[in-house]
Amino acid sequence: MIRLLSTDFDGTLTGAYPDGGRCVPSLARELVAVSKAGGIWAVNTGRSLESALEGLRELEAPITPDYILTSERHVHQPDGKGGWHDYGEWNALCREHHDLLFQGCGQFFKNIERLVGRYDGVTFQESVDGVPGGLIASSEELLDEVIRELDQLQGRPEDFHYQRSNIYLRFCHRAYDKGSALAELSRLLDMPTSGILAIGDHQNDLAMLFGKVAAMVACPANAHPTVKEAVIGAEGHVSDLETGEGTAEGIRLYRTGEKLPAIKKTGKRSLKTDFPV
Repeated sequence: MIRLLSTDFDGTLTGAYPDGGRCVPSLARELVAVSKAGGIWAVNTGRSLESALEGLRELEAPITPDYILTSERHVHQPDGKGGWHDYGEWNALCREHHDLLFQGCGQFFKNIERLVGRYDGVTFQESVDGVPGGLIASSEELLDEVIRELDQLQGRPEDFHYQRSNIYLRFCHRAYDKGSALAELSRLLDMPTSGILAIGDHQNDLAMLFGKVAAMVACPANAHPTVKEAVIGAEGHVSDLETGEGTAEGIRLYRTGEKLPAIKKTGKRSLKTDFPV
């Protein structure tokens, strides 16, 4: 039943970054079972490719992902030489759109700098080509407060958006997130929505958990309240178990048919994603 498994990394496969941890036995068994049944595994993470590969080495999962989706937007596949490379033209288009967006965000970034300057405990993430990657706050509550003001800032470009996870916020183009990246992967693979299971735990996972790009959705017990709400709304599974064990439970229930994909109001199961890519 699971043709494509899309999992977040931190807080979903293992403990939250940077604590890390190895793959728990129950999750290892489920990953192997999905693979043996012909399913594809994609790690869909906010980490960079380098950080994701480092995390996978620490995880020591029994199988290697077939695809890695990084920074909540880029799609990578193995290059056949032990490395990874862009899959399709999506990444190039994504980079072009982000470059164009950020080139026109100079004044808006100055407004953000003034906003951040009023708060102790909030700093900019490392800049790339002179563009700040996002914000880091000393607590979720503090970042909540900053975001409330950020959403009201004047001069915000139409396509300017951000992805949020715990105390981290990443600036991005509104068209690119874990949901749109997963939708692009499913398009390239000609994969029906009905065969996709997505599992995540934090706000930056929401875009793939509403039932639009994956008919099967789940989250572990440690998931953010907004994630649990989204999963319940999509008729998915909210586990009572945390991190890897909760993810393993979600995989097992869908893999064995104990939990079925959500049925649309028409009574028919979704055969094709309608998510814009």
